Amino acid sequence: MYIIVWAMLVLYALLLAPGASAANDLLFKNLITGNFQQVDPLVVMVFSFLGLFPVLFMIMICKKDTYKLPGWPFSLLSFALGAFSLLFYYHWKGQKVRTRSRVSSRFIAIISSRLWIGLCLALTISGYVYGLSVGSIKAYGDAFMQSQLVSVMTADFFVLTWLSYSVMTKERIASQPYLLLCFIPVAGPFLILLLLPCQDVREEKL
Repeated sequence: MYIIVWAMLVLYALLLAPGASAANDLLFKNLITGNFQQVDPLVVMVFSFLGLFPVLFMIMICKKDTYKLPGWPFSLLSFALGAFSLLFYYHWKGQKVRTRSRVSSRFIAIISSRLWIGLCLALTISGYVYGLSVGSIKAYGDAFMQSQLVSVMTADFFVLTWLSYSVMTKERIASQPYLLLCFIPVAGPFLILLLLPCQDVREEKL
C-alpha cells in the first residue's frame, strides 16, 4: 500500500499539481526565505506542519530502528522530502534484524521526553491558532492553484496525516480510541505520544 501511495504522490507532483514552478513562484520564494508576512496564514500553518511531521516520525522511527533497512537516514531526508522519503522507507524496511535501535539511547531519550514532545505539541497548537484564526480558506485555494509548491505540500500534508495513523496502528503505538486523534494532523499524534509514554516503554522491553 505504501509504495502505491508513494507512486501516486510522485505522479501528482510531477504531472498533475497545478500552479507555477519554483522559478516563477512568488509564494515559493516567500516561504523558502521566511517572508511569511506576504503569505496567507493557512499556507504558513501547513508549511510549518510539514516541518513538525518529520519530528513526529523521527521519534517513532528512531525508537524502533531495528529493521533491515536503517530508518534514521530516511527520517532525516523527510525534513526535505516529507512523505516521499517516509513512504519509501516504510515499504522497504523489511524484517526486524536487531534487538535494539541503531540510534543512540541518549538521543532517543531526548526526542521522546515529555518536555520535547510537549514543546512540539505547543508549537503545533500555536500554528493552529495562528492559521485558523486569521487565515482564509479562499486565499489558500487561490494559493493552491497558483503555486505548485502549495499544491504539492497540501497533498504531502494529507498523506502524512494518513501515514501517522497507519504507522501508529501497525506498530501498535496506540489503540482505539486514541488512534482517532491521528486525524487531527500533527497535534493528535504528538498528544498520543505525550499521553502514552508508559505503553511505549513496556513495548520496548518486550
